Amino acid sequence: MPVQRREFLSSWMAAAVPAQALAPRSDPSAWRADFPITRERVYFNSASEHPISVHSARAMKEYVDYLTTDLTRAEWVETPKRTADFRDARLREIRTMFARLINAKPSEIAFIKSTQSGENLVVNGMDIRASGGNVVTNDLHYESCLHSYKMRQKDGLDVRIVKNRDWTIDIRDLERVVDRKTKLIATTLVSNVNGLLQDVKAMSDLAHAHGAYLFADIIQGAGAIPIDVKALGIDFASCSTYKWLMGLRGFAYLYVREDLQGRVVKPTEFSGGVRFNYAPWSSSPDTGSPDFGVTPRTGAAQYEVGNVSNVASYCQYESLQYIERLGIENIRAHVRPLTERLRKQLPALGYRCITPQGNESPIVTFQVKDPKATAERLRKANIELTLRFGNQMRIAVSVFNNAEDVDRLLQALA
Repeated sequence: MPVQRREFLSSWMAAAVPAQALAPRSDPSAWRADFPITRERVYFNSASEHPISVHSARAMKEYVDYLTTDLTRAEWVETPKRTADFRDARLREIRTMFARLINAKPSEIAFIKSTQSGENLVVNGMDIRASGGNVVTNDLHYESCLHSYKMRQKDGLDVRIVKNRDWTIDIRDLERVVDRKTKLIATTLVSNVNGLLQDVKAMSDLAHAHGAYLFADIIQGAGAIPIDVKALGIDFASCSTYKWLMGLRGFAYLYVREDLQGRVVKPTEFSGGVRFNYAPWSSSPDTGSPDFGVTPRTGAAQYEVGNVSNVASYCQYESLQYIERLGIENIRAHVRPLTERLRKQLPALGYRCITPQGNESPIVTFQVKDPKATAERLRKANIELTLRFGNQMRIAVSVFNNAEDVDRLLQALA
């Protein structure tokens, strides 16, 4: 009787976690063993959604076990520390860990639902249309964000979209459209289209020189390349966790530079509680205080509304630990020769690369002459990547990929 997928994954997870817990941080062969997806196929689609590791899967199972048997919200119930950790879902630690990953302060990090909701919070909080200002972006920004700006444009916002030149963004084209009314330059750090690592520092310098600010969508970079928001001059950033942060959908981060909080970007949605200062809510009301007392949130938490997924946060805690253990520089050192080999060998097979040479991201994109035939070859070889935009083939290389995966792809496409 064949082993069912769920049974296989459970046994694989149980066997792999103890053995890999102390795997050398510079041993990529040990990293591969942490991702069971590598047993069944070649997965080059992490820019779409990254598989989770056995460590994160175990953490989520433990959290679900807590919800099943040990759940308590009562403060007077005595619980072991482990149960208390489950109760707060490690959110305090995660805020600090992600801040450290991008060189920010924990007080500059808010928990939100998605990357685009973070960008919307920034644009709405700046109230750019009412001020008569404009937003400058480019066509290698995420297409859903461009959709958002086009819809805002219909409502009267001045939006200026710079077009790429052979799949790169020329800073001189941005300079031509940025003016004294520009309030925000919005871009991706790493383009989801072709993996282009954009010159965000030059963009932020341009924005700041005109009294504007820089927003960066960092979802295709965080966890895969070094990011320093201070050195890059990034004022606002957001990213979900389900790509290179090896997490789940529905959990994301918003970075707002400390001195801009509540001043340049005002909260447009609110969450919190009130104090009732009248009977029958209070037996001894304070006559010198209002009937309804509120305490505004401070720091980036003022942009948080409602709850994020605690299962996703527990997964993220384990994934951030994993990324820290491997080290971003080690991750880049492992991925770089694989993407460079693809850049070198696929054009010889007739696939033109539209990712610039020397580009420091884990994504490389090529043009294909016959997408339908290419898809069939990939299906037969059990290889997953992204085919889209008519003739584009995007390959995303992560920690679990190796030279044999590249061999199989080259063979399939030859």
